[in-house]
Amino acid sequence: MDEVTYHNPSQQLQPIPETQPVHHYAGFWIRVAATMLDSLFLIGINMLIFNPLRRAWGLTDAFFSFIDLIEIVFDLLYLILLTWWTGQTLGKMILGIRVINARQSRGNLTAGQVFLREVIGKFLSSLPFSLGYMWVGWNRRKQGWHDLLAKTYVIYERRV
Repeated sequence: MDEVTYHNPSQQLQPIPETQPVHHYAGFWIRVAATMLDSLFLIGINMLIFNPLRRAWGLTDAFFSFIDLIEIVFDLLYLILLTWWTGQTLGKMILGIRVINARQSRGNLTAGQVFLREVIGKFLSSLPFSLGYMWVGWNRRKQGWHDLLAKTYVIYERRV
């Protein structure tokens, strides 16, 4: 049975609070798939650029060389710069997910947020048996420890 509501004119009208944007948060497995796509891209760069450089300079037997250092810096810059500029790495672009600022609806990420998320946060997330990454599966907003630390969400850019 429908309930009838009567309006009392003596009541003050309350302002309607601004509603939070509704996001479709990206879960654990879609994020794993994006990471795998990024890894395939970086392995391809390694095979096409860094391995030939190691052979050309005779560094194939070296335990750790300056080419290895350049490769590590390249990998970090790939993650940091693409996430900062676009909110997406190539793997995230392909799968239609994006990292956003949790403090603002669709706000740009700051350089500090990206560094905190991609370097410090992901290092911490990997320490105790990668529990910080698995946290995405248990968190209501699908945030890993790196997302919680940097105050970011990973959302679907388009509905699937």
